[in-house]
Amino acid sequence: MAAAFSALVLPKWTDDSSLKSAISWVHNHQLRPINFSTHICVSRAPILRRGNQFKRPVCQSANPAVEIKKQSAVAKSAPVLPFRVGHGFDLHRLEPGLPLIIGGIDIPHDRGCDAHSDGDVLLHCVVDAILGALGLPDIGQLFPDNDPKWRGAASSVFLKEAVRLMHEAGYELGNLDATLILQRPKLSPHKEAIRTNLCELLGSDPSVINLKAKTHEKVDSLGENRSIAAHTIVLLMKK
Repeated sequence: MAAAFSALVLPKWTDDSSLKSAISWVHNHQLRPINFSTHICVSRAPILRRGNQFKRPVCQSANPAVEIKKQSAVAKSAPVLPFRVGHGFDLHRLEPGLPLIIGGIDIPHDRGCDAHSDGDVLLHCVVDAILGALGLPDIGQLFPDNDPKWRGAASSVFLKEAVRLMHEAGYELGNLDATLILQRPKLSPHKEAIRTNLCELLGSDPSVINLKAKTHEKVDSLGENRSIAAHTIVLLMKK
């Protein structure tokens, strides 16, 4: 019969082989055993029971075939953050005879972006900012430029997918701040149209979308009207 005891402290035994001696000691002292089915409660200083006094003993399996389940380690999951910040950057070479698309708006100019898709430098860096905030692969991995499917594709397709992934992850846009860098043309006449289209694509209020344009003071390819670049920072908030 499996037995365990409490309320009286026994001398320390060096190992479990002394169990028989412990049980014999118990019977000699007229202590009542407690049936714990296939488990015997033992310890270095066993706790026994006399009368109605009881202290829960430490249990150990008496049957080698019976194993106490070990507590499994809790898998570490990604932290659920209230905010996420992402940065995006893009740069395209300008070539004569190509359309210049910025923020989904066709900007009149004698040059346009040389790219696999429509070369919208602003939407590309907005996509990368959102993907970066979510900890996802960048736009080049999701929409590779060696895939014929994306040849000449409107960059709004990429942005809509980034927005879908953002909502799927349980986030919404807090605010966006973008800076366009180009020597020509001047973007002041087109900024509101660009911002309005960006708000529509993102499903956001204009108050959380900011757009700035800078020249590069005629320095390097940006300043020589040979390229265009953009930086974007986004703040995502948990819904």
